[in-house]
Amino acid sequence: MAVVHVMALVADEVGVLRRICGVYESRRYRVRSLTAGPSGHPGVLRVNLAVDESPERARRLAAQLARLIDVISVDVAEAGRAVGRELALVKVVLPAPDRRPEVLQVAQVFRARVVDVAPRSLVMELTGDTGKVDAFIRLVEEFGAVEVARTGVAAVRRGERVLAGAALDRGREESEDGAPPAVAAGAGTPGIGTGSAMEAWAAGAGAGAVAGGHGAPAGVVRATG
Repeated sequence: MAVVHVMALVADEVGVLRRICGVYESRRYRVRSLTAGPSGHPGVLRVNLAVDESPERARRLAAQLARLIDVISVDVAEAGRAVGRELALVKVVLPAPDRRPEVLQVAQVFRARVVDVAPRSLVMELTGDTGKVDAFIRLVEEFGAVEVARTGVAAVRRGERVLAGAALDRGREESEDGAPPAVAAGAGTPGIGTGSAMEAWAAGAGAGAVAGGHGAPAGVVRATG
């Protein structure tokens, strides 16, 4: 089953990731990876769930996430409609130093970058889709013991459609507390959004006002231009 991406903007509040995990764990969604990081807007995180579910099940998960008071907006994109990448740090411990050139040759083919070298080990940095990272790891495992640290998949939708509230437009005036301008409904807002949480954010109240919002019914998008 192809992966489906559920992308969300959430308030950077204590316990927000625990509440998100509670939604998919209690309903037994198969989550391949979860990533969270700064969205570029103060007080707001961007969260990406890569799920091994049908598009219908993924949209159901998005609708359930939209009901959380911390969630500002949610979007769902199938694999062919999103660009997804992850970063991996791969350490290979070599049984003998003379095998290093072989490992470096594989790294060159995959465009991996060597970030640390020791007499009998290499640490390489690789960026790509999940299939590329998996293939690289399988190949270097033939040279010795391997330690892997992966970030999980970060994704954005292809084309002009933007997750509501995610666009960074420094040419437009922002409010004093740094709240981003809303994405107009006619400019490609996502198919799922929150109600008062999105409205508070769009009005310039910032992430601190999100805690008072509640999710709108699935399929409802409310945003102001």
